[in-house]
Amino acid sequence: MPGLGVKAGMGRMINAPFHALDLCLAVIVLGLAGWMMENAIGTGSPFVGFGGNAATPWLSVFSLIAGMVTIASVITSLHHVRVWTPASGAAAQAASWIAWFLLVLPFCLAWKEIQIGGRSARFRCLEGFVITLTFTKFFSTLALYVEEAKETSTTAGKHEAPPTGPGAAPAV
Repeated sequence: MPGLGVKAGMGRMINAPFHALDLCLAVIVLGLAGWMMENAIGTGSPFVGFGGNAATPWLSVFSLIAGMVTIASVITSLHHVRVWTPASGAAAQAASWIAWFLLVLPFCLAWKEIQIGGRSARFRCLEGFVITLTFTKFFSTLALYVEEAKETSTTAGKHEAPPTGPGAAPAV
């Protein structure tokens, strides 16, 4: 894109790997939380019966919600990396912050599950992925914010001089 310069290239190089990692982690979280939910619904028993504890149903529900919102946020962020405009940056930042705030709830529930104990290996795996996704989403959100802030601060107050010379439009 004309006029983007080195800043957009550097921002893309910094942000794209974060969002790719977030996408992979969110898909894994959705798969594990979906398995938990499907298993509980299919057997007709609560989560405690197959290796969970009292926090497990809540962790699975909120992980599914946060995972879907995170995937929507990553799609918005990848679109911003592709076009790199101020409007797409604002949308990507807003979606990213919303996804991160929604991830904090399953993050806290994962820590509660760890504290309670008595869960299977798949539940421990989901807890680990939720905790990791929460941290990587926070860093990718900060990367979006910092790149936009740097770009805004370097271009603030700089105005192009009006064209002069032959063929320039007269000032009105």
